[in-house]
Amino acid sequence: MNTNEAKLMTLLKTVKTAKASQLSVKLDLSKDIIARLAYSLSKKGLVELEKEETFGLKLTNEGKEVKKTGLPERNLLLELPKKPEELNTIALNWALKRRWAEMKKGKVVAILKDPPQTREEALLDKLKDLLPEAPDTKLLTKRKWIVKKKEVDYTLNITTSGKTASVEEKITQVTQNHLMGGKWKKLEFQTFSPNTKVPEIYAGRFHPLTDTIEKVRRVFLEMGFTESKGPHVTNAFWNFDALFVPQDHPAREMQDTFYLDGEDKLPEVSKKVKTVHEKFWGGWDENEAKRRLLRTHTTARSAKLLTEVTPPAKVFQIGRNFRNETVDYKHGAEFYQVEGIVVDRDANFNNLVGYLKEFFKKLGIPKIRIRPGYFPYTEMSAEVDVWFSPKNSWMELGGAGIFRPELVEPLLGEDVPVLAWGLGLERVAMMNYKINDFRKLYKSDLKTLRNRRSLL
Repeated sequence: MNTNEAKLMTLLKTVKTAKASQLSVKLDLSKDIIARLAYSLSKKGLVELEKEETFGLKLTNEGKEVKKTGLPERNLLLELPKKPEELNTIALNWALKRRWAEMKKGKVVAILKDPPQTREEALLDKLKDLLPEAPDTKLLTKRKWIVKKKEVDYTLNITTSGKTASVEEKITQVTQNHLMGGKWKKLEFQTFSPNTKVPEIYAGRFHPLTDTIEKVRRVFLEMGFTESKGPHVTNAFWNFDALFVPQDHPAREMQDTFYLDGEDKLPEVSKKVKTVHEKFWGGWDENEAKRRLLRTHTTARSAKLLTEVTPPAKVFQIGRNFRNETVDYKHGAEFYQVEGIVVDRDANFNNLVGYLKEFFKKLGIPKIRIRPGYFPYTEMSAEVDVWFSPKNSWMELGGAGIFRPELVEPLLGEDVPVLAWGLGLERVAMMNYKINDFRKLYKSDLKTLRNRRSLL
């Protein structure tokens, strides 16, 4: 037995039976420590342990204040006459409800100067005598003056084996004093088993999406990219017009895009974009381009980047986007998008395919297919599918392509190949964690969060 177990058994041999609360006072140990010691001794067959739960009443902070200063509505009568907005609202409501006061010409006037003791005041005076189940307590609970509190105690009974057991203390930690003069040779040491079950300890960890973001970020950095960030709120110019999306394109309508009140000032480069739109789409409305919105893709930031970088450049971004989508297992109205662009005069489509294969390989997604696709602002265009085992089918993970010259030349000032690809981050997390519905990533499931493996 360790030191405290020996002390507890010595005391129990004398008293035979006692409550943990009583033993904690005698041994100067907390009730919880006594309970743990008793549980350990019960496993050895030396003590029988019985749990007891009792319920009592406890004053809340508000209840303590009322007990100290008196009933709020009674105190309110001393503050009259005042306007209603200058008085305690709760106290005023109770005073009017009890007909202790009334409203006259926008002021509160007392009807009773010295009201008799109320039922609540009487109950507070004899709170110690009330049982938690008593009907009278409902009134005090309703006014939030008291709460029920649960008290847990344990009754310890020494067993027949415990009465005859040796209570010799076993050493659990060797000290300098034990080593001096060979004293340790005469001591009995507590044995420990590596097979003893102990409570599981869960280390703090990041959310799966945070882990996924960090993994994607590391992949891009390993490939020589630099990171960029953009605001959630932008305008239709950067989100659509600068990307060569015509102003009558269906994606710009309210059912797909979340528009906001107000307008943004257009940049100087909008004049060049206007010329392109008028040439290819037959017209361009400046007011439409000024409209503010929640960005629908991180490509809005990529468009602005082309006005800031000098070739060659490799930039990536990870950001939140918003679309008026129908929510299902792989779509949401809010989602993270990952996007990378390569601005290089010597780049071509084969380079893009190489970047895609290397990128997904580093993400731990080896089985991909690249097939022809269509996007308004890229030519050539491709879509990237991955094999999604939970659904036993291919799932689109992202789009890719080379930005059209009509997009690049007005923004960059010259026609330079710009490789670009983007993918949904939640879908990457679904792949890595083998989740068949992205909405599970946003549920507070502690068991899943604790037991999941780390991507890093």
